[in-house]
Amino acid sequence: MTTTSTVAKTGSRSGSVWRTTVKVSQQLGSMLLTLLIISMLAFFGTSGSGENVARSVLGREATQLQLDAYIAEHSLDDPLIVRYGRWLGSFVLGDWGVSPQSQRPVINDIWPRAENTLILALVAMVIATVIGLLASVYMAQRIGKPADTALLTTSIVIASMPEFVVAFGLVMIFGVWLGWLPVDSTAVIYGTPPEVARAYILPALALALTVIPYVLRVGRVAMAETLMEPYARSAILQGLSRRRVLWINVLPNASGPIINAISLNLVYVLGGVIIVENVFGFPGIGQALVAAINSKDTNSVLAITMLLGILFILLNLLTDFVAVLANPRSRNGGKR
Repeated sequence: MTTTSTVAKTGSRSGSVWRTTVKVSQQLGSMLLTLLIISMLAFFGTSGSGENVARSVLGREATQLQLDAYIAEHSLDDPLIVRYGRWLGSFVLGDWGVSPQSQRPVINDIWPRAENTLILALVAMVIATVIGLLASVYMAQRIGKPADTALLTTSIVIASMPEFVVAFGLVMIFGVWLGWLPVDSTAVIYGTPPEVARAYILPALALALTVIPYVLRVGRVAMAETLMEPYARSAILQGLSRRRVLWINVLPNASGPIINAISLNLVYVLGGVIIVENVFGFPGIGQALVAAINSKDTNSVLAITMLLGILFILLNLLTDFVAVLANPRSRNGGKR
């Protein structure tokens, strides 16, 4: 009997490992395909004729001789698909081209900004998760009561606001009226550690407020439904407080839908980065993207677009990993 049980457990464990391997492989394949599609859309959307590209780099005063020399030097008279393949290969190898504005390698200009944006996005997601979960637990204990209705209404109002309205609102409240926080985030570059930390707060909060309403509403419903499960009701009947059951039993098992909501809203965070960074003067890739578009710096536009795609994929992987760690059902094969 013991041998049979051991074999069954081993087989179950092997099957679980195989399913996990297949799932991870499918995710990686899907992510690589997504990046490939992003790269194609970005390249074909920004690449014009060889002469237009040369003129955007050399300026309007360039002579035809200079344009022809530039086109020949960079093989801009090749078919577009050939140029795309050459650019993609160079990008993968770390050669992102040279910015015509700074005359420096694009990777040197963009990489420090990408680090700033990654930190900003992570801080925003942490704020959104913490506030969203706290509010969800609070509301799940008060479904239908005035406090629940007030928070639900507030979340709907905030969710309906564009990012720039939320950002300007925070600027007015915390920067102008109260004067608690800086409205300009350039201290991220040259400030002391405390100044750098303060410079992150308003942009991160502005981004977090685009996600909190969704986390709050999904968490509220998920926890209210999980609270009605037999194991949760049994724990309450055994004398455990409703709050303890929510935090210890309900929240881990309801974490799946909540983390999925966070993951699905990552695209809004990364889209909001472009707006929020420009409102606060935050030195990230969102601000750099707008500057590159205005100056027709194609190499920088392509590099930033790819980095945003990679950042989105990495954050999605992170949320998937956290979902597995947080949810006992995922760890225990669906058992509570």
